[in-house]
Amino acid sequence: MPTTPARTAPVHVTRDQHGLDPRLVHTFLAVVRAGGLSAATLELQTDLSTVSRQFKELETRIGKRLASRGRAGFRLTPEGDRFLGMAQRWMDAHARFQTELDALGAAPPPTLRLGIVDALLTALPGHASHLARAIRQCCEATQGMAFSLSTLRPVEIERRILSGELDAGIVAAHTPPAGLEQHTLYTEPNSLFIGPGHPWYDRADQARSDAELSSLACVVDPYAGDLPLPGLGTMLLTGPTRADSIEGVALLVCSGRFAGFLPDHLVASTASLSALRRVWPARLSHTQDIVLTCRKGKGSQPVRQLLRALAQRA
Repeated sequence: MPTTPARTAPVHVTRDQHGLDPRLVHTFLAVVRAGGLSAATLELQTDLSTVSRQFKELETRIGKRLASRGRAGFRLTPEGDRFLGMAQRWMDAHARFQTELDALGAAPPPTLRLGIVDALLTALPGHASHLARAIRQCCEATQGMAFSLSTLRPVEIERRILSGELDAGIVAAHTPPAGLEQHTLYTEPNSLFIGPGHPWYDRADQARSDAELSSLACVVDPYAGDLPLPGLGTMLLTGPTRADSIEGVALLVCSGRFAGFLPDHLVASTASLSALRRVWPARLSHTQDIVLTCRKGKGSQPVRQLLRALAQRA
């Protein structure tokens, strides 16, 4: 009577309570890359017996033969081929997990959250580069320092500093709100400009009466309230035409329909603004201090570092 063949028990992947050992998976990937166990010893910096033992241990834990090896050379089995893709994804995920785990316990890098007004980079003579060099010095002095720059209106910069959303800001000098202090960076000349086509263009530098100035169509910009023009009151600072940036003011002035205050350095350094003319410069030009404003007192470490760098550059 013929005997019935014994039924083969199903093969299951076997793992200990810790799952697969990344060291064994690393060995497997190194062997595959090298094309054999012997060739992998150089990358793994170990002997052949250790590589062979680890490879066999991995096969035992998985419960599958992953490669044939012998005189015919090293060749992955179909199961080994499938495991190769799984192993690469598993090692990538393990590396990402380790990176995130390391970052979890590390202190976040210091970040200087700085609010700035627009038209800052064309400031002359070299004030913007002075600030840029101070920022570079902060980076060199504090490993990993990051920066977050926001271009905002001055009042919004001050509000965010007081609320803790910003560490410091660069604005035109004026009486600061309670709780803030200012550190002068440089002085900026400003003038009232008009463009070609404006009725006053050919006699731009001529003196004007209060009545004429009151009838002048001006662009009201975010910095208008800080203009140090004693005696004029709000004569040039009110009206329906408004812009929330210096670039917006310049665009409207170029139309020839409006007058607007612009930094002299911006007009001088911008080819598209070269045709603009100053209105009664003997009376309507002024200088404005540009300041770094921050909370009173000790301040954050990045702010202190920036102030030290600016002081050294000065």
